[in-house]
Amino acid sequence: MEVAALVFSVLALAVSVLMTRRQLTLARHNNSLPVLIDLFREHRSDRLADARRFVHSGLDKCDLSQGFAGLPEEEREMVRDLAWYYDNLGALVLHEVVDVEIVAGYLGGSVVAVWEKISPLIEAERLKRADDPDPRRWQEYFENLRFLVQEVPPSKARGSRALWRLG
Repeated sequence: MEVAALVFSVLALAVSVLMTRRQLTLARHNNSLPVLIDLFREHRSDRLADARRFVHSGLDKCDLSQGFAGLPEEEREMVRDLAWYYDNLGALVLHEVVDVEIVAGYLGGSVVAVWEKISPLIEAERLKRADDPDPRRWQEYFENLRFLVQEVPPSKARGSRALWRLG
């Protein structure tokens, strides 16, 4: 009888731990939902869409060794905003405010493609900041986000979900 009571107690404790863990996960997702909605809305904005279009079709005509100074003024601001967007997103992912799988599944291809195009520009900006205490830190969250997304590519992030039916 005592063994049965002990087994039942251990089982109840295990169920309680699992339920608590699930509740914490749900609470974290509830807190990040408004953030994700705003982030995805901003990514779809005309301004960032124009910035991505310029990065993919016009950036190669600019002198990236000059950093942002090598870009036309209007495009400079758009590309800067796009880089900061991904840098901020990388900070939110690193600090687990938003889940990397959600970001990778929805924006992963864009993160990697934009990083590949503007990384020479970012390196030039880091060189300009050589007198800063940590010049490599500039756009570091964006760079890290690119690595995280490559580890969890969009197809894997989406395909790992129980409700995903494509491919």
